[in-house]
Amino acid sequence: MLFLIVMMAAATIVESVKGMGYGHAWVYGTWWFRLLWLVMAGTALWHIVKCRLWRRTVVGLIHLAFLMILAGAALTAITSHRGILHLREGSSSDIYADDNSRVRHLPFEARLDSFRIQYYPGTQTPQDYISDVEMGGQKYRISMNRIARKDGFRFYQSSYDRDGMGTILRVNYDPWGTGVTYAGYLLLGLSMLVYLITGSSFWKRRKNLRTLSLWAVLLFFSGTLNASDSLPVVPKESVEQRASEQVLWQGRPAPLGTLAKDFLLKVYGKTAYKGLTPMQVLLSWQENPEHWAQEPIIVRKDKTVACLDDFMDYSVMPPRIKGVEGAPHLAEKVSLILTMTQGHLIKPLPAEVEPRSDVRIAAELFYNRFNWTLCGMIGCWLLVLVCLVRSYVPLKAVSGNQHLLGTAVSMGRLCLFLFMAVAFFLRWNAAGRVPLSNGHETLHFAALCVLAVGGLSSRLRYEAASLLPAAFLLLVAHLGEKDPGITPLMPVLHSPWLSAHVSVIMLSYALLMLSIVDRRMLRAAVCLLAAGIFLGAVWANVSWGSYWSWDPKETWALITMLVYSVPLHSQSLPWFRSMRNYRIYSLVALASLAMTYWGVNYLLGGMHSYAS
Repeated sequence: MLFLIVMMAAATIVESVKGMGYGHAWVYGTWWFRLLWLVMAGTALWHIVKCRLWRRTVVGLIHLAFLMILAGAALTAITSHRGILHLREGSSSDIYADDNSRVRHLPFEARLDSFRIQYYPGTQTPQDYISDVEMGGQKYRISMNRIARKDGFRFYQSSYDRDGMGTILRVNYDPWGTGVTYAGYLLLGLSMLVYLITGSSFWKRRKNLRTLSLWAVLLFFSGTLNASDSLPVVPKESVEQRASEQVLWQGRPAPLGTLAKDFLLKVYGKTAYKGLTPMQVLLSWQENPEHWAQEPIIVRKDKTVACLDDFMDYSVMPPRIKGVEGAPHLAEKVSLILTMTQGHLIKPLPAEVEPRSDVRIAAELFYNRFNWTLCGMIGCWLLVLVCLVRSYVPLKAVSGNQHLLGTAVSMGRLCLFLFMAVAFFLRWNAAGRVPLSNGHETLHFAALCVLAVGGLSSRLRYEAASLLPAAFLLLVAHLGEKDPGITPLMPVLHSPWLSAHVSVIMLSYALLMLSIVDRRMLRAAVCLLAAGIFLGAVWANVSWGSYWSWDPKETWALITMLVYSVPLHSQSLPWFRSMRNYRIYSLVALASLAMTYWGVNYLLGGMHSYAS
């Protein structure tokens, strides 16, 4: 299995260096890689027989489910094929080309009646792609996350002609593999549920890594003291009354205050400038563009600042932008400022767009008033510090305050959880969707899960280590919080599978981090990670016609699941029976978790790069 993990990791790197397709040509699509999986399946079968897992029904069913999933994948590889069907409006065809460029025939004719792109109201941002197709005398509507089925064939919206008069449909024919694979998913889900219910001592006390926690806190506060950047108190002005005006911003109705905040955050990296609120900056810039053109407010990547005039060449008419070649982040900032000064940034709501209620607008403005990430992060680290002080102070010195300290820490964790939950639901209100579509939002949700689950399993002496993951998650979210704007989802993400897939995955990540402290969480963490991966596979099959494509994110999620499943086999691997050995392994295994969440987004890319 170690060799298999190394090969999968290497293939994702080859994909990022050489380009898409090289990983399949060099690793995933080779005979020896398939042979590796066959050997792994044979080893699992041998393990079932050797350990007589039929005596442990639930564990045996889990292993059997994985064998069924592998069998389904083998059937898909042997009996299925995929292809592309191109149709023009008003034309019919029964011919499509498969992935090997071979011409194939459908057992019926397909005719495109119409194709259209549905946009977000008042914008040119696509919301959906819709094809109305007639096949075998029946009419079908095919769009993103809405497929058509006919005589064993499935059709997915893939692309379209640039003139908008034709559509490109993905054709999938898989008579056996998908059914067997889904049966494996179902068996796995049911057996894992029973496996968790019949688990043992999840609620018992365990020790934690207090020394590691202490060093982490010291490093954090030493870095904070060196990097502090306090801002003066910003007084409220009459211009803030305009903040509730509704405009069209990033494809949705939003208060003008949100636009102003996103504008200043994008250009300056902060939500205040020299004591001015975002609304003050925006309205003042509109009234005095000449003054603001000379104000050093544009922050470069090296943290130096520049003014708009530094990037404008006034020697030609009309003036042109200069000095942004090879710096797309600067070009984006300058373009945003010019759009604002020219009066094109603030767009009134179109007549066809229904404005939001005053309550929802007030809730969004309330969300804009606080830096929820920073406040939650500081609260987490302060609680960690209190727990560590309590752990290292002699017991006699605080013997009369044991109950008080315990109550304070428990209430502090509860308040932090409620605070982050309020932030989560306020962002949900503003976005009009579950906020789980990008890195900033998933970090918040993971921290929320850590605060919830850690509080259920810890005691005062062990609170520090269980709070650390939430503190680090919010720290990373804060460091990357330069453009957390609420944007419309790409069409393929308009699916109920998104919330289920991402929330289960993020909960599993939270449990994996906490499992270093409390080993009993490992069982639930691996089960949830497996469930999240296979929920994503079902979603991919519904949306793209393939439940597994060896995308770097899904490949690394599989690697992480395999890495963390090893300690669950402590009966056959005695080395893991030692808590010391287990914690050493868990700390090393964190590298695979970090690579899955951050490394893929920022280093490897792929279909999941939207999450970065």
